[in-house]
Amino acid sequence: MKTSLIRLRAMMIAAFVFGAALVPASGAVGQSQWLAFRGDGGRGEAMKSKPPTEFDVPAGKNLAWKTATTGRGIGGPLVIGDLVVVTGCDGEDERDIHIEGFDAKTGKRLWIRSMRSTGRPFTHPTSANASPTPASDGQRIFALFSSCDLVCVDLQGRLQWFRGLAVDHPKAGNDISMSSSPVVADGVVLVQLENQGDSFAAGLDAETGETLWQMPRSRQSNWATPLPITIGDGRPAFVLQDGSNLMIVDARTGKVEHDFAIKCDRTASASYAAPLIIVPGEETVALRTDSSGVEEVWRSNKLRPQRCSPVIADGKVYMGRGSVLIAGNLVDGEIAWQKRLPGVETVWATPVATGSGIYVFDSNGKVALVRDDGDTAEVVSEPVVGESILASPAVVGDALFLRTERAVIKIAEPATEKS
Repeated sequence: MKTSLIRLRAMMIAAFVFGAALVPASGAVGQSQWLAFRGDGGRGEAMKSKPPTEFDVPAGKNLAWKTATTGRGIGGPLVIGDLVVVTGCDGEDERDIHIEGFDAKTGKRLWIRSMRSTGRPFTHPTSANASPTPASDGQRIFALFSSCDLVCVDLQGRLQWFRGLAVDHPKAGNDISMSSSPVVADGVVLVQLENQGDSFAAGLDAETGETLWQMPRSRQSNWATPLPITIGDGRPAFVLQDGSNLMIVDARTGKVEHDFAIKCDRTASASYAAPLIIVPGEETVALRTDSSGVEEVWRSNKLRPQRCSPVIADGKVYMGRGSVLIAGNLVDGEIAWQKRLPGVETVWATPVATGSGIYVFDSNGKVALVRDDGDTAEVVSEPVVGESILASPAVVGDALFLRTERAVIKIAEPATEKS
């Protein structure tokens, strides 16, 4: 482990000296589009973006637009070019499910695709059938619902394929919700549907919806989202976590490449900034993956999140614990600072790090914007959404895209809208 830490320090020093970041070469994509839960690598960062530091949705301050959605949802928005996509649900027991596309500039609804659940739609009041965040490969949208229905539409909302996964797995589901989000890599859509009944993970062909591989999983409720990474010489893979294990599998075949006995969090999901995977759990564990394999670099029982997932940006790992935001050094996990956030109590949405600061969204609609000053932090503003927000935000350009339970919102300065 000591050797690994020395190697990692050397890599980070080289990255700063030569102007490279400790993220994949595609890291800048997160600023031009937002294609999955927490964006590229699940890092929750868009450091080249500078959204407004002040906004008040009820008062209209820096509110570009707000559009009501069909039904309610707590999955985050996607931004694909000029298209904003969210999911929703309504009707009896939230059995009616919807995917909606909006114009990113005006907020006008462009299309809606509505269907009927085939599985169990029952959820907790703080959840929804439209709980998972959808994912996209830039050509198609993959929307998974708590009822284990997986819908694929194109960017015009036209149905490409549909899988009622509860038809093949009738005991899949629970009464709290299945909120693990789908992810995409190498033409494969991965769903991780873990519960106390028929628990499984499956890789499906992104073009056809055909099952490419499937594996049984631990019969324990798990809401963490899997993570696309690369291993070896750049081969696409997925990270799957549960309460007792972390597994890395080949994206195309599902073959288990690495297996670690780690007590992972069952709500907060792992994040990836190559070559590191940051795994939240009983202890936060950092794993390094490169051509030589995968090995542990550090552990920390102080740097741990509560519900929301780790954010990685500018050599730091940020963890939200209710009213406190904690920053740790990415290289060794040592705590850099802790900051108590005024007005923030219960946080479900994963924060997002931007060039303006780190936005932390309380479930009651309050926001804290935190600036990292290196060894300390400062709350620079307390923006207001004004209604419940449980979904993690998207950041594209210099705009924030928010999904409240019954609306989608764009936050941007007026000058940004004119440009």
